[in-house]
Amino acid sequence: MSNSLHTFQHILHDKGLIPSEIIIADGTLHRCPTAAKPHKQNGAYIAHLDSPATLWWCNWESSDQGTFTEAEETTLSPAEKEALHQRHAAMRQQRDAEFAQRQAAVAQKAQSELNAAAPCSPEHLYLQRKGVPPLADIRQDHAERLLIPVRDAAGQVQSLQRIAPDGEKRFLTGGKVHGGHFVIQGNPEKPLALCEGYATGASIHLACDCTVYVAFSAQNLSVVTDIVRRKFPDKLLLICGDNDEAGRSKAQEAAQAAHGPLVIPSFTTGAGSDFNDLHHSEGLHEVRRQLEAQEHAHAPGSNLPSLVSLDMGEFLSMPIPERGYLLYPVLPVQGIGIMYAPRGIGKTFAALSVAVAVASGGAVFNWRAPMPKKTLYVDGEMPAIAMQNRLTSLVSGMSVPPLALKNLALITPDLQPCPMPDLSTMSGQMLLEPFLKGVDMLVLDNISTLCRTGKENESQSWQTMQAWLLELRRRGITVLLIHHAGKSGDQRGASAREDIMDTVISLRRPREYSMAEGARFEVHLTKARGILGEDAKSFEANLVTEGNSLQWLIKELEDVELEELKRLLNEGYSIRDCAEEMGKSKGAIQRLKRKLDGEMTP
Repeated sequence: MSNSLHTFQHILHDKGLIPSEIIIADGTLHRCPTAAKPHKQNGAYIAHLDSPATLWWCNWESSDQGTFTEAEETTLSPAEKEALHQRHAAMRQQRDAEFAQRQAAVAQKAQSELNAAAPCSPEHLYLQRKGVPPLADIRQDHAERLLIPVRDAAGQVQSLQRIAPDGEKRFLTGGKVHGGHFVIQGNPEKPLALCEGYATGASIHLACDCTVYVAFSAQNLSVVTDIVRRKFPDKLLLICGDNDEAGRSKAQEAAQAAHGPLVIPSFTTGAGSDFNDLHHSEGLHEVRRQLEAQEHAHAPGSNLPSLVSLDMGEFLSMPIPERGYLLYPVLPVQGIGIMYAPRGIGKTFAALSVAVAVASGGAVFNWRAPMPKKTLYVDGEMPAIAMQNRLTSLVSGMSVPPLALKNLALITPDLQPCPMPDLSTMSGQMLLEPFLKGVDMLVLDNISTLCRTGKENESQSWQTMQAWLLELRRRGITVLLIHHAGKSGDQRGASAREDIMDTVISLRRPREYSMAEGARFEVHLTKARGILGEDAKSFEANLVTEGNSLQWLIKELEDVELEELKRLLNEGYSIRDCAEEMGKSKGAIQRLKRKLDGEMTP
C-alpha cells in the first residue's frame, strides 16, 4: 500500500469510517460502513492519488465531513494548483449529488414512518414530564417514540426528530435539518413566535395562542427566522431564545436579522433555561406575561417612543436640572468614564475604592462623593476570596459606616452558576438588567473579560456596547469602565471608546518604582469634561497597610517631583543631568528649582 493510501486509511478510521482493505482511489464516490453501524453504508469517501494526493470523507452517523490534501497549496506549481482546483470542484459536485440523494431517501423514509405511525397519546411519558399535550401533526411509533416532522420552506417533510420516553432526541441519519422546522398553528391575529424545541414551543403556544415555529436547535434558529420573515414580511416575530450561552447568542443574531424583539425567559422563583422550564416553575401566566410584554411593546400603534425635536428658543428656555456628581469632580451623574492602567498596577484596588466611596458617600484620592449612592460592581476575573480580602481591608481603611455596606452589590465569577455574561452582546446585557434596578453607578472591571465579542482594535465591534452605555446614561446610571493599557501606555484597543466618555483616567507607573511598593501610581486625567484648574492636576497615590486596613496616601505630582529634584541636587547632579534623569526639559527643571528655592528660603 502506498504511503498516501496508508495515510487515507488512518484518516478514515479516525473519522469512524470502515473502508475496504484497499481504498479505491479513482476519484469517484464510494460508500462504506461506519464503526457505529458496520452493516450499513452510512459513510462515503472520494480519493485521488495524483499529486497532490487528496481525500474527502463523510460520516452520516456523526454528520462529520472534511477534506485532506497531502501537500500545502503554497508549495504547488501553477499547473498542480489548477488540477487541484478542478479536482475539488469535481468532488463538490459528487458530494452535493450524494447529499441530495441521501436526503431525498431520508425524506421519503420520514414520510413513510409518519404515515405508519399512530396519533400521539397525551399520556406519553415525555409529554407528561414536560406538562404539554401533543399538538399539530406530532405522531408516535411502535417503540413509543414521538415523531416530529421536520419540514422545509415549502412545507414538505425533509426529516424526522424522534423523542424517546426518557427524552433522548435523535434525527434520522443523513436527513436535512438545516432550515427545517415544525409549526404549531395558532391565532392568525397574534404575532409569530420562534424557539428551539417542541416542549418550549408547546408552552409558548398554550400561554399565548400564537403560531410557533420550532427550529429544533439554536444553530438553526436564524435560518428558520429568515424563512418565516420572507414568508411573513409584515408580521411581528418574537424570537424566544433559551437562557443559556448558545441560546442567547443565536437568538440575538436571529432577532437582529429579523428586526424582531428578543425574548429570554427570566426566572424569579425557579430555575431553568427555556419557556417550558418557566411554565413548570412559575406557571403559564408568567410565560404569557413575559411574552405579551414584548408583544405589546412592539405592536403597531403601541405608542412606542419617538424622537423629539425642539427649536432653539424652546431648548434654551427648558428647565434642565444640573447633573451634579456621584464622585466630585471626576464622575458626574449620568456620566461615562474609563480608568485604564498597565497590568499589575493596582487598578482593581483603585476601582473598588471608587465604588466604596460612592456607595458610602466617602472619599478616595482627591475625590469626594457628595452623598451615598447605590452601586453595582461587576468583576470579570478576580477569585472570590481575593476580592473579599481586598474589599475587607479597603472598607476598614476607608471607615465605611455599616449602613453603607448594603449600598454596594457585587457580581463576581466564582459565585455564579454560569459563565459571566458577555456585555458586548445584547443577551449579555439582558442578563445584567435585573440587577440594575435602582442602581446609580455601575463599575465594570474589566472590559477585556466582560466584553468578549468582536475585535478589540475595531471600533465597529464597540458599537453594541456603546449603544448600551448611552442607554444607561439616558436612564440616569453612571458607568465606570476598567481597562488595560497597551504597550504605548494609552488604553488598549480602539480609541473610539473614548468618544462618549466624560472622564478618562490613566494610572501610570512612577518613574522610580519597585514591586515591593505595591499599588503606587500616578493618576492623570487625559480627558476631563468640565474639570479645570486644581481639580485637573495629576497626583500620585500609594496604597499602604495600617494594621489590618489599607489606606491611600496622596501626594501632588509636583511635590513628588520637587522631592526627587532636591535629592538629585543634593547628590551633585547638574540641571542638565537632573533633566535627563527625570525625563523633563531643562526649562521645566529650572521652574521646579525656582519653586524649590522659594520653599527653602526662610
